[in-house]
Amino acid sequence: MDASVIVVNWHQPDLTARCIRSLADQDVEGTVEIVLVENEAAPGAAERWAREFPDLVVVERADNAGFAGGVDAGVRVSRGDVLVLLNNDAVAEPGFLESGLSRLRGEGEDVAVVTAAVELEGTFEPASGPGADVLTGLDGSWWRRSTSSRAVRLVNGTGVDVDRSGNGHDRDWLRPVEDERGGGRSASEEPFGFSGGAAFIRRDALAEVGGFDASLFMYYEDLDVSWRLRLGGLRIVHDPRARAVHRHAASSGSGSSLVRYQSMRNRLAVVARNGSASLLARVVVRTLVRFLRDLARPAAAQLSGRDWARLARETPVLVRSARRARRGDGASGRDRRRVEALFGGHRR
Repeated sequence: MDASVIVVNWHQPDLTARCIRSLADQDVEGTVEIVLVENEAAPGAAERWAREFPDLVVVERADNAGFAGGVDAGVRVSRGDVLVLLNNDAVAEPGFLESGLSRLRGEGEDVAVVTAAVELEGTFEPASGPGADVLTGLDGSWWRRSTSSRAVRLVNGTGVDVDRSGNGHDRDWLRPVEDERGGGRSASEEPFGFSGGAAFIRRDALAEVGGFDASLFMYYEDLDVSWRLRLGGLRIVHDPRARAVHRHAASSGSGSSLVRYQSMRNRLAVVARNGSASLLARVVVRTLVRFLRDLARPAAAQLSGRDWARLARETPVLVRSARRARRGDGASGRDRRRVEALFGGHRR
């Protein structure tokens, strides 16, 4: 089973070089190529990378295509029958590639993706409340980076789950690593989807559902593909042995206005593309409620007035594009409701 690892870089050469070294050092059965997509590539970028990594396949883009467009560009030049995605600010631990590939080799053709186990870089301790340097868990817990004796390692994700309002989130986000390694939910249930930060994808399955949607730019592009795979009756499983360590939000920042806007926009786009009529209605209502709250309390607004105006301009285009795509996927309303029944995790 030959593989192509696709890494997307945007102005992070040191982190990206660290990522590629961790991949180049892997001992793997079969052929593995590493494809680096350089968004907004500086002149001569390929030559500079070739000096340290002579076997690296480099795709230079003059523009910034985001993560979705970058992955799409990498897929088009790659040759492997398995596509491995790894964030450029992540490091593959020893055995990462072989573990994920062997799991995919051992599964039936109905398994399209194997998700990896991703840990946050560094250690963390509980915090007393929210703050600029505090991460918030799915259960409302607060964590701050620390090197104290009570600090622990935390999970970044073991795949992606979705709630009843179409919000995607990293499964097991901020769960202590010791708990995740000891088994529990992630050992007994499949994630709804995969995270583009670390995953192993069958090329034929990705092609069957139309690949990544470059118009999403960044955020929710992995959930979009996962949703289409699920609509096609394919499965996504987790391998806890394929491990990577991620420097969270090294490129975009975890709470930036870009993150908030892209998350709001792309949630609407992905649900319009894949969801049932009832789910889409719920998402539209929640978006309108969010807009009214932001209008009433601008100091605590999730999006600025300028971003809301931009979203209003883009929404008709998103809806028209979603309608065209939905006509081609052959999924019925029953199919969409069946997939939505999987939200929140399900057992094998």
